[in-house]
Amino acid sequence: MTYRETLKSVDTEKALALLGIEFESQGGYAKFACPQLDCEGKAAIKEYGDKKNLFYCPKCKSSGHIISLVMRTKGIDWNAANDLLLKAHNNPAKMITEELNVTYELFYNDFIKARGIEEEMCRMLEIGVPKGKTMLAGSVAFAVRDAKGMKVAYYGIKMKDGKPVFHSSFNPELYLYNFCNIDFSESVYFTTDIFRCVLNIGNGKQCVCNFGLPYLSEAQLDLLHQVEHIIFLVEEPLVKTLAIQMAENKMNYFRFE
Repeated sequence: MTYRETLKSVDTEKALALLGIEFESQGGYAKFACPQLDCEGKAAIKEYGDKKNLFYCPKCKSSGHIISLVMRTKGIDWNAANDLLLKAHNNPAKMITEELNVTYELFYNDFIKARGIEEEMCRMLEIGVPKGKTMLAGSVAFAVRDAKGMKVAYYGIKMKDGKPVFHSSFNPELYLYNFCNIDFSESVYFTTDIFRCVLNIGNGKQCVCNFGLPYLSEAQLDLLHQVEHIIFLVEEPLVKTLAIQMAENKMNYFRFE
């Protein structure tokens, strides 16, 4: 397997855990203490996308990738580090092919209400806070369906800190939230904020979301290629990144609002 194939196949969080490196996930990145001994900064390593498993420290300007990080941490050569990662982590999540047979008992609360989302919309889209002890406890759970409408997972946002939580079998890069409900011939709004997405749906707009990723994956771009008009509702730092991706992929008409 080539160097680039290794970087693409390795699960970032599992690799960091294997090395005993403490990290904090933020969007599509994991942040950890810079491996440079004389630096007290935080390095960020990308968990998804074309530059997956590459890291950079903005304080000391050092950079690298998950293989070199293994070499440094374990004191082993390139081939040994590469083999160690592949043996432990060569199991990337794939498109889910069977319908999820789990249904949470979800309830509507003030946290959801404060975001302007009505209870009826939550019932329709299967959104709410799960009861009982589950991995999504303390989170707002969103039922996720594939392009054909089959329920494949639950995606959660922790109410305490806004961090995402979901089962390892679900790969957010392969889906767009609410894509199964849109009419391709009509304008479709896009946002990285799933709460904003639901709010737009409640206001009668067609809207999809990429689960908070700071980019569009190849699978998500393929889905959007089916849409005639796309309107982006994103924060300013993401405008340039998404505009470049859309232009490079020769997408249909799109604009930013």
